[in-house]
Amino acid sequence: MQFVAVKAACCCLLLLLFSCSEDAPYSGIDQGVIEYTISYPDIPKNNYMLDLMPKKMETSFYKGNFRSDIVAGMGLFKTSIICEEGRNELVHSVKMLNKKYASTLNFEQIQDFNPSFKHIEITALEEKKDIAGYTCQAASVKVLGDSSWTFTIYYTDEINMPNSNRHTPFKSIDGVLLQYDILSYDVHMIFTAQKVIPIEDSINVKLEEGYEQVSPERLKKEIESIFATIK
Repeated sequence: MQFVAVKAACCCLLLLLFSCSEDAPYSGIDQGVIEYTISYPDIPKNNYMLDLMPKKMETSFYKGNFRSDIVAGMGLFKTSIICEEGRNELVHSVKMLNKKYASTLNFEQIQDFNPSFKHIEITALEEKKDIAGYTCQAASVKVLGDSSWTFTIYYTDEINMPNSNRHTPFKSIDGVLLQYDILSYDVHMIFTAQKVIPIEDSINVKLEEGYEQVSPERLKKEIESIFATIK
């Protein structure tokens, strides 16, 4: 179960990564950190495996630069998505024990990591909800395929992150996602923002040193290899 949940974290991070904006005006909060909790509604709370699953995601944003990080396995595993302003590509990194790999992906390559989300339908809803102190609009998302799945997302236009979904399947959503569901590798995960923390100082979103740069194809193979050892 740890293997499935951690691998799912890689995929869901790529599904909901934040993307760069280009030549967008900034006003209000344009730098800070959004803290999300990750819950598992289909897993009993007394299941000991919950201790090994990722519980938190942090998204740092700084004037058009974005970085999302998920840590799992009590710190043994970390996956990150990084996008710098003005770039149409994203860096996906994976750290597991002493192995560190990173790859640069374009939108088509991101879709290859998540083929089931290539075709979705998004329908605006009248519902609104307050999340982390921000008013959010609701939308229904239907993932089309052999086994269709529908869930509700909540997004806000009160955080200044222009075009935050431009490189994602949710590019038609004009706002920052503060709550959403993901079903990946048979694991149902709910991401909910708990805090939005403004930060006055500059935020470093660059990838740390020590990562081996590999192709997207090799990154997928390395992820499979890493997780095969902990199944």
